[in-house]
Amino acid sequence: MAKAAKWGSTYKVLLDVGFLANQFVLDTSELDGFAELDGSTDFVDITEYVTNININRGRATQLDTFPSSSCTIVADDRMADRYFDPLNTSSAWYSGVTVGIAPRRKFEVYGGTAGTQAMFSGFVYDLNIDYADPNLSTATIVSTDAFGQLGQTVLTAFNPSSQLTSARVSAILDRPEVSFSTALRSIETGVATCGTVAYDDATNVLQALNDVAVAEGGRLFVGRSGLVNFDARVGAALGSAVATFGGTAGLPIQSLSNEYGAETVLNRVAVQIDGGTASSVASGTASQGEYGIKTLSLTGVPLVNDAAGSALADFYLSRFENPTVNFSGFTVLLNALTAAQQEVVAGLEIGDLVSVTKTFNVGSPATVSQNVVVESIRHSINPQRHDVTVGLGQIRLAFVLDTSDLDNPDYGLQ
Repeated sequence: MAKAAKWGSTYKVLLDVGFLANQFVLDTSELDGFAELDGSTDFVDITEYVTNININRGRATQLDTFPSSSCTIVADDRMADRYFDPLNTSSAWYSGVTVGIAPRRKFEVYGGTAGTQAMFSGFVYDLNIDYADPNLSTATIVSTDAFGQLGQTVLTAFNPSSQLTSARVSAILDRPEVSFSTALRSIETGVATCGTVAYDDATNVLQALNDVAVAEGGRLFVGRSGLVNFDARVGAALGSAVATFGGTAGLPIQSLSNEYGAETVLNRVAVQIDGGTASSVASGTASQGEYGIKTLSLTGVPLVNDAAGSALADFYLSRFENPTVNFSGFTVLLNALTAAQQEVVAGLEIGDLVSVTKTFNVGSPATVSQNVVVESIRHSINPQRHDVTVGLGQIRLAFVLDTSDLDNPDYGLQ
Protein backbone atom coordinates (compact mmCIF):
# COMPACT_ATOMS: atom_id res chain seq x y z
CA MET A 1 0.00 0.00 0.00
CA ALA A 2 1.10 3.59 -0.52
CA LYS A 3 2.89 4.96 2.50
CA ALA A 4 2.67 8.54 3.81
CA ALA A 5 5.84 10.16 5.10
CA LYS A 6 5.79 12.34 8.21
CA TRP A 7 5.20 15.46 6.10
CA GLY A 8 2.22 13.90 4.31
CA SER A 9 3.61 12.96 0.91
CA THR A 10 2.67 9.48 -0.30
CA TYR A 11 5.09 6.96 -1.82
CA LYS A 12 4.73 3.57 -3.41
CA VAL A 13 7.54 1.02 -3.85
CA LEU A 14 6.62 -2.04 -5.90
CA LEU A 15 8.65 -5.22 -6.29
CA ASP A 16 8.16 -8.15 -8.66
CA VAL A 17 8.56 -11.41 -6.74
CA GLY A 18 8.23 -13.70 -9.74
CA PHE A 19 4.81 -15.23 -9.17
CA LEU A 20 1.21 -14.09 -8.73
CA ALA A 21 1.50 -12.28 -5.43
CA ASN A 22 -2.21 -11.55 -5.02
CA GLN A 23 -3.55 -15.00 -5.88
CA PHE A 24 -6.06 -16.42 -3.38
CA VAL A 25 -4.61 -19.44 -1.57
CA LEU A 26 -7.00 -21.74 0.28
CA ASP A 27 -6.43 -21.90 4.05
CA THR A 28 -3.91 -19.03 3.75
CA SER A 29 -5.46 -15.91 2.20
CA GLU A 30 -7.88 -13.81 4.20
CA LEU A 31 -11.52 -13.62 3.16
CA ASP A 32 -12.38 -10.12 1.90
CA GLY A 33 -8.65 -9.41 1.70
CA PHE A 34 -6.59 -8.13 -1.23
CA ALA A 35 -6.12 -11.56 -2.87
CA GLU A 36 -7.98 -12.43 -6.09
CA LEU A 37 -9.20 -15.85 -7.18
CA ASP A 38 -6.90 -16.06 -10.21
CA GLY A 39 -4.40 -13.36 -9.26
CA SER A 40 -3.38 -10.53 -11.55
CA THR A 41 0.08 -9.21 -10.65
CA ASP A 42 3.56 -10.32 -9.68
CA PHE A 43 4.14 -7.07 -7.79
CA VAL A 44 4.04 -6.67 -4.03
CA ASP A 45 3.86 -3.28 -2.35
CA ILE A 46 6.80 -3.03 0.06
CA THR A 47 6.37 0.67 0.89
CA GLU A 48 5.49 0.16 4.55
CA TYR A 49 8.86 -1.49 5.23
CA VAL A 50 11.04 1.05 3.38
CA THR A 51 13.07 3.52 5.46
CA ASN A 52 15.32 5.15 2.84
CA ILE A 53 15.25 5.68 -0.94
CA ASN A 54 18.06 7.09 -3.09
CA ILE A 55 17.62 7.56 -6.85
CA ASN A 56 20.36 8.79 -9.20
CA ARG A 57 19.52 9.47 -12.85
CA GLY A 58 21.22 11.47 -15.60
CA ARG A 59 24.65 12.73 -16.62
CA ALA A 60 27.13 15.23 -15.18
CA THR A 61 27.68 17.34 -18.33
CA GLN A 62 26.14 17.66 -21.77
CA LEU A 63 29.25 16.11 -23.34
CA ASP A 64 28.87 12.90 -21.33
CA THR A 65 26.89 9.85 -22.37
CA PHE A 66 24.21 8.70 -19.93
CA PRO A 67 25.23 5.95 -17.50
CA SER A 68 22.82 3.43 -16.05
CA SER A 69 20.51 4.98 -13.47
CA SER A 70 20.30 3.44 -10.02
CA CYS A 71 17.92 3.22 -7.10
CA THR A 72 18.85 1.94 -3.63
CA ILE A 73 16.29 1.28 -0.94
CA VAL A 74 16.74 0.23 2.67
CA ALA A 75 13.95 -1.77 4.31
CA ASP A 76 13.28 -2.96 7.85
CA ASP A 77 13.34 -6.72 7.34
CA ARG A 78 12.38 -7.46 10.95
CA MET A 79 9.21 -5.39 10.55
CA ALA A 80 8.50 -7.41 7.40
CA ASP A 81 8.84 -10.70 9.34
CA ARG A 82 12.02 -11.43 7.34
CA TYR A 83 10.07 -11.53 4.06
CA PHE A 84 13.10 -10.09 2.24
CA ASP A 85 15.50 -12.72 3.60
CA PRO A 86 16.33 -15.46 1.03
CA LEU A 87 17.13 -17.77 3.98
CA ASN A 88 13.56 -17.52 5.25
CA THR A 89 11.53 -20.35 3.68
CA SER A 90 8.45 -19.08 5.54
CA SER A 91 8.50 -15.78 3.65
CA ALA A 92 5.25 -14.94 1.84
CA TRP A 93 7.47 -14.16 -1.15
CA TYR A 94 9.14 -17.57 -1.10
CA SER A 95 8.36 -19.71 -4.13
CA GLY A 96 10.17 -22.84 -5.21
CA VAL A 97 13.69 -22.80 -3.84
CA THR A 98 14.23 -19.15 -2.88
CA VAL A 99 12.64 -15.78 -2.24
CA GLY A 100 11.39 -14.28 -5.49
CA ILE A 101 13.43 -11.09 -5.03
CA ALA A 102 15.97 -12.11 -7.65
CA PRO A 103 18.19 -10.26 -10.13
CA ARG A 104 16.25 -8.85 -13.08
CA ARG A 105 12.95 -8.70 -11.19
CA LYS A 106 11.11 -5.46 -11.95
CA PHE A 107 11.25 -2.65 -9.41
CA GLU A 108 9.32 0.65 -9.38
CA VAL A 109 9.21 3.72 -7.14
CA TYR A 110 6.38 6.23 -7.27
CA GLY A 111 6.22 9.65 -5.62
CA GLY A 112 4.07 12.73 -5.50
CA THR A 113 1.28 12.58 -2.99
CA ALA A 114 -1.02 10.32 -5.04
CA GLY A 115 1.76 7.94 -5.99
CA THR A 116 1.01 8.40 -9.69
CA GLN A 117 4.40 9.65 -10.88
CA ALA A 118 7.04 6.99 -11.50
CA MET A 119 10.34 8.40 -10.25
CA PHE A 120 12.25 5.23 -11.15
CA SER A 121 11.56 2.00 -13.04
CA GLY A 122 14.21 -0.66 -13.28
CA PHE A 123 15.36 -4.11 -12.24
CA VAL A 124 16.77 -5.64 -9.09
CA TYR A 125 20.55 -5.95 -9.29
CA ASP A 126 21.52 -6.89 -5.75
CA LEU A 127 19.90 -7.85 -2.44
CA ASN A 128 21.88 -7.67 0.79
CA ILE A 129 20.68 -8.65 4.28
CA ASP A 130 22.51 -7.29 7.33
CA TYR A 131 21.87 -8.93 10.71
CA ALA A 132 22.40 -7.30 14.10
CA ASP A 133 21.94 -9.20 17.35
CA PRO A 134 19.67 -10.08 18.88
CA ASN A 135 17.07 -10.12 16.10
CA LEU A 136 17.45 -7.06 13.88
CA SER A 137 17.77 -7.39 10.12
CA THR A 138 17.94 -4.81 7.34
CA ALA A 139 17.43 -5.38 3.63
CA THR A 140 19.21 -3.26 1.03
CA ILE A 141 18.02 -3.57 -2.57
CA VAL A 142 20.03 -2.04 -5.40
CA SER A 143 18.27 -1.63 -8.74
CA THR A 144 19.43 -0.39 -12.14
CA ASP A 145 17.55 0.68 -15.24
CA ALA A 146 17.56 -1.05 -18.64
CA PHE A 147 21.08 0.22 -19.36
CA GLY A 148 22.34 -2.09 -16.64
CA GLN A 149 21.26 -5.07 -18.74
CA LEU A 150 22.29 -3.59 -22.10
CA GLY A 151 25.73 -2.86 -20.65
CA GLN A 152 26.13 -6.60 -19.96
CA THR A 153 24.97 -7.70 -23.41
CA VAL A 154 27.17 -8.12 -26.48
CA LEU A 155 26.48 -8.20 -30.20
CA THR A 156 27.07 -11.00 -32.64
CA ALA A 157 29.05 -9.67 -35.61
CA PHE A 158 26.87 -7.92 -38.19
CA ASN A 159 27.29 -5.28 -40.88
CA PRO A 160 24.30 -2.92 -41.23
CA SER A 161 23.88 -0.68 -44.25
CA SER A 162 23.82 3.10 -44.11
CA GLN A 163 20.78 4.36 -42.18
CA LEU A 164 19.56 7.19 -39.96
CA THR A 165 20.89 7.16 -36.41
CA SER A 166 17.40 6.40 -35.09
CA ALA A 167 17.15 3.39 -37.42
CA ARG A 168 20.59 2.22 -36.23
CA VAL A 169 19.48 2.37 -32.60
CA SER A 170 16.43 0.27 -33.48
CA ALA A 171 18.55 -2.16 -35.53
CA ILE A 172 20.85 -2.80 -32.55
CA LEU A 173 17.95 -3.23 -30.12
CA ASP A 174 16.21 -5.56 -32.60
CA ARG A 175 19.17 -7.94 -32.84
CA PRO A 176 18.18 -11.45 -31.64
CA GLU A 177 21.03 -11.47 -29.14
CA VAL A 178 19.63 -8.23 -27.67
CA SER A 179 15.88 -8.68 -28.22
CA PHE A 180 14.87 -5.46 -26.47
CA SER A 181 11.10 -4.96 -26.39
CA THR A 182 9.68 -2.43 -28.86
CA ALA A 183 7.15 -1.48 -26.18
CA LEU A 184 9.99 -0.15 -24.02
CA ARG A 185 11.38 2.34 -26.56
CA SER A 186 10.75 5.96 -27.50
CA ILE A 187 12.86 6.70 -30.57
CA GLU A 188 12.82 10.10 -32.29
CA THR A 189 13.79 10.30 -35.95
CA GLY A 190 17.44 11.34 -36.18
CA VAL A 191 18.97 14.02 -38.39
CA ALA A 192 22.34 12.30 -38.95
CA THR A 193 23.12 9.21 -41.02
CA CYS A 194 25.26 6.31 -39.84
CA GLY A 195 27.57 4.66 -42.32
CA THR A 196 28.12 1.01 -43.07
CA VAL A 197 29.81 -0.16 -39.89
CA ALA A 198 31.16 -3.64 -39.23
CA TYR A 199 30.29 -4.53 -35.64
CA ASP A 200 32.67 -7.16 -34.33
CA ASP A 201 31.70 -10.16 -32.27
CA ALA A 202 31.32 -9.28 -28.57
CA THR A 203 30.82 -5.55 -29.19
CA ASN A 204 29.20 -4.13 -26.07
CA VAL A 205 25.60 -3.17 -26.84
CA LEU A 206 25.47 -0.08 -24.64
CA GLN A 207 28.75 1.20 -26.05
CA ALA A 208 27.45 0.70 -29.61
CA LEU A 209 24.27 2.62 -28.76
CA ASN A 210 26.21 5.43 -27.10
CA ASP A 211 28.42 5.75 -30.18
CA VAL A 212 25.29 6.34 -32.25
CA ALA A 213 24.07 8.95 -29.75
CA VAL A 214 27.41 10.76 -30.09
CA ALA A 215 27.08 10.65 -33.88
CA GLU A 216 23.62 12.20 -33.61
CA GLY A 217 24.58 14.77 -30.98
CA GLY A 218 21.39 13.84 -29.14
CA ARG A 219 20.44 12.01 -25.97
CA LEU A 220 20.18 8.29 -25.24
CA PHE A 221 18.82 7.58 -21.76
CA VAL A 222 16.29 5.52 -19.84
CA GLY A 223 13.27 7.53 -18.71
CA ARG A 224 11.70 7.37 -15.28
CA SER A 225 9.00 5.02 -16.63
CA GLY A 226 11.63 2.56 -17.92
CA LEU A 227 11.57 3.42 -21.64
CA VAL A 228 14.81 3.73 -23.60
CA ASN A 229 14.67 7.23 -25.10
CA PHE A 230 16.61 8.41 -28.15
CA ASP A 231 16.34 12.19 -28.62
CA ALA A 232 17.41 13.69 -31.93
CA ARG A 233 19.98 16.47 -32.24
CA VAL A 234 18.69 19.60 -30.54
CA GLY A 235 19.64 22.67 -32.55
CA ALA A 236 17.35 25.16 -30.83
CA ALA A 237 14.75 24.71 -28.12
CA LEU A 238 11.13 25.33 -28.97
CA GLY A 239 8.09 25.30 -26.72
CA SER A 240 7.36 26.39 -23.19
CA ALA A 241 8.95 25.36 -19.92
CA VAL A 242 7.18 22.49 -18.17
CA ALA A 243 7.75 24.12 -14.78
CA THR A 244 9.07 27.33 -13.22
CA PHE A 245 11.38 27.35 -10.19
CA GLY A 246 12.51 30.21 -7.95
CA GLY A 247 11.56 33.86 -7.90
CA THR A 248 8.21 35.01 -6.60
CA ALA A 249 6.04 32.89 -8.90
CA GLY A 250 7.99 29.65 -9.23
CA LEU A 251 8.23 26.54 -7.09
CA PRO A 252 10.46 27.30 -4.08
CA ILE A 253 14.05 26.11 -4.25
CA GLN A 254 16.56 25.59 -1.44
CA SER A 255 19.76 26.36 -3.35
CA LEU A 256 20.90 27.34 -6.84
CA SER A 257 24.28 27.26 -8.55
CA ASN A 258 25.67 28.64 -11.79
CA GLU A 259 28.85 28.13 -13.76
CA TYR A 260 30.92 30.42 -15.93
CA GLY A 261 34.45 29.75 -17.03
CA ALA A 262 36.84 28.37 -19.60
CA GLU A 263 35.88 24.82 -18.65
CA THR A 264 32.56 25.37 -20.43
CA VAL A 265 34.25 26.50 -23.69
CA LEU A 266 34.99 24.31 -26.73
CA ASN A 267 36.32 26.27 -29.68
CA ARG A 268 38.01 23.57 -31.76
CA VAL A 269 36.01 20.42 -32.54
CA ALA A 270 37.58 17.55 -34.48
CA VAL A 271 35.43 14.64 -35.69
CA GLN A 272 36.93 11.55 -37.31
CA ILE A 273 34.36 9.16 -38.74
CA ASP A 274 34.62 5.39 -38.36
CA GLY A 275 37.12 4.10 -40.92
CA GLY A 276 38.32 7.59 -41.76
CA THR A 277 41.92 8.82 -41.67
CA ALA A 278 41.48 12.58 -41.28
CA SER A 279 39.31 14.64 -38.96
CA SER A 280 36.75 17.25 -39.94
CA VAL A 281 37.59 20.34 -37.88
CA ALA A 282 35.44 23.30 -36.90
CA SER A 283 37.30 26.22 -35.32
CA GLY A 284 36.10 29.38 -33.61
CA THR A 285 39.08 31.64 -34.23
CA ALA A 286 37.71 34.59 -32.28
CA SER A 287 36.98 32.36 -29.29
CA GLN A 288 40.44 30.79 -29.53
CA GLY A 289 42.05 34.21 -29.48
CA GLU A 290 40.04 35.22 -26.43
CA TYR A 291 40.12 32.05 -24.33
CA GLY A 292 42.87 29.87 -25.80
CA ILE A 293 42.31 26.67 -27.77
CA LYS A 294 39.92 24.23 -26.11
CA THR A 295 39.55 21.04 -28.16
CA LEU A 296 36.91 18.34 -28.31
CA SER A 297 38.17 15.34 -30.30
CA LEU A 298 35.79 12.57 -31.33
CA THR A 299 37.17 9.49 -33.12
CA GLY A 300 35.56 6.43 -34.62
CA VAL A 301 32.20 8.19 -34.92
CA PRO A 302 29.85 5.94 -36.97
CA LEU A 303 28.77 8.60 -39.48
CA VAL A 304 28.28 8.04 -43.21
CA ASN A 305 30.91 10.48 -44.55
CA ASP A 306 33.19 13.42 -43.73
CA ALA A 307 30.43 15.91 -44.56
CA ALA A 308 28.33 14.42 -41.77
CA GLY A 309 31.36 14.64 -39.49
CA SER A 310 31.82 18.28 -40.42
CA ALA A 311 28.16 19.01 -39.65
CA LEU A 312 28.54 17.40 -36.22
CA ALA A 313 31.67 19.44 -35.52
CA ASP A 314 29.85 22.65 -36.51
CA PHE A 315 26.97 21.71 -34.22
CA TYR A 316 29.18 21.31 -31.14
CA LEU A 317 31.15 24.46 -31.96
CA SER A 318 27.98 26.53 -32.25
CA ARG A 319 26.88 25.41 -28.80
CA PHE A 320 30.10 25.71 -26.84
CA GLU A 321 32.52 28.15 -28.48
CA ASN A 322 31.55 31.04 -26.18
CA PRO A 323 31.29 30.89 -22.38
CA THR A 324 27.84 31.48 -20.96
CA VAL A 325 26.59 32.08 -17.45
CA ASN A 326 24.23 29.18 -16.87
CA PHE A 327 22.30 28.00 -13.88
CA SER A 328 23.82 24.55 -13.44
CA GLY A 329 21.60 23.03 -10.76
CA PHE A 330 19.14 23.55 -7.95
CA THR A 331 17.72 21.64 -5.00
CA VAL A 332 14.11 21.35 -3.89
CA LEU A 333 12.79 20.20 -0.52
CA LEU A 334 9.57 18.34 -1.25
CA ASN A 335 8.46 18.67 2.36
CA ALA A 336 7.89 22.38 1.75
CA LEU A 337 5.69 21.93 -1.35
CA THR A 338 1.98 21.56 -1.85
CA ALA A 339 0.53 18.30 -3.14
CA ALA A 340 0.21 19.68 -6.67
CA GLN A 341 3.79 21.02 -6.60
CA GLN A 342 5.12 17.66 -5.42
CA GLU A 343 3.48 16.01 -8.43
CA VAL A 344 5.25 18.47 -10.75
CA VAL A 345 8.69 17.75 -9.25
CA ALA A 346 8.13 13.98 -9.17
CA GLY A 347 7.21 14.14 -12.86
CA LEU A 348 10.37 15.93 -14.04
CA GLU A 349 12.20 14.08 -16.82
CA ILE A 350 15.58 14.23 -18.51
CA GLY A 351 15.36 16.68 -21.42
CA ASP A 352 12.55 18.74 -19.90
CA LEU A 353 12.76 22.50 -20.45
CA VAL A 354 12.39 24.41 -17.17
CA SER A 355 12.52 28.09 -16.24
CA VAL A 356 14.66 29.13 -13.28
CA THR A 357 14.63 32.58 -11.64
CA LYS A 358 16.97 34.13 -9.08
CA THR A 359 16.30 37.41 -7.28
CA PHE A 360 19.04 39.47 -5.63
CA ASN A 361 19.04 42.02 -2.80
CA VAL A 362 21.97 43.98 -4.24
CA GLY A 363 23.41 44.63 -7.70
CA SER A 364 21.65 44.66 -11.02
CA PRO A 365 19.66 43.26 -12.59
CA ALA A 366 17.63 42.42 -9.50
CA THR A 367 16.12 39.36 -11.21
CA VAL A 368 17.63 36.86 -13.64
CA SER A 369 15.55 34.19 -15.39
CA GLN A 370 16.88 31.42 -17.63
CA ASN A 371 15.39 28.59 -19.63
CA VAL A 372 17.54 25.50 -19.07
CA VAL A 373 17.24 21.78 -19.73
CA VAL A 374 17.16 18.99 -17.15
CA GLU A 375 20.19 16.69 -17.45
CA SER A 376 20.12 14.83 -14.13
CA ILE A 377 17.73 14.15 -11.25
CA ARG A 378 18.58 12.80 -7.80
CA HIS A 379 16.12 11.90 -5.04
CA SER A 380 17.18 11.40 -1.43
CA ILE A 381 14.29 10.23 0.78
CA ASN A 382 14.27 9.35 4.47
CA PRO A 383 11.61 9.51 7.21
CA GLN A 384 12.36 13.19 7.83
CA ARG A 385 12.75 14.74 4.36
CA HIS A 386 12.79 14.33 0.60
CA ASP A 387 15.49 16.31 -1.23
CA VAL A 388 15.53 16.55 -5.02
CA THR A 389 18.68 17.75 -6.81
CA VAL A 390 18.25 18.74 -10.46
CA GLY A 391 21.29 19.13 -12.75
CA LEU A 392 20.87 21.56 -15.64
CA GLY A 393 22.36 22.13 -19.08
CA GLN A 394 22.42 25.04 -21.50
CA ILE A 395 20.19 25.35 -24.53
CA ARG A 396 20.01 27.51 -27.62
CA LEU A 397 16.70 29.29 -27.99
CA ALA A 398 15.02 29.45 -31.39
CA PHE A 399 15.59 32.79 -33.13
CA VAL A 400 12.35 34.76 -33.46
CA LEU A 401 12.23 37.55 -36.05
CA ASP A 402 11.66 41.04 -34.54
CA THR A 403 12.04 39.55 -31.05
CA SER A 404 15.43 37.87 -30.50
CA ASP A 405 18.63 39.90 -30.18
CA LEU A 406 21.02 39.96 -33.13
CA ASP A 407 24.55 38.62 -32.45
CA ASN A 408 23.34 36.92 -29.29
CA PRO A 409 24.94 33.42 -29.05
CA ASP A 410 21.97 32.19 -26.99
CA TYR A 411 19.76 32.21 -30.11
CA GLY A 412 20.04 30.17 -33.29
CA LEU A 413 18.11 29.50 -36.48
CA GLN A 414 18.19 25.79 -35.74
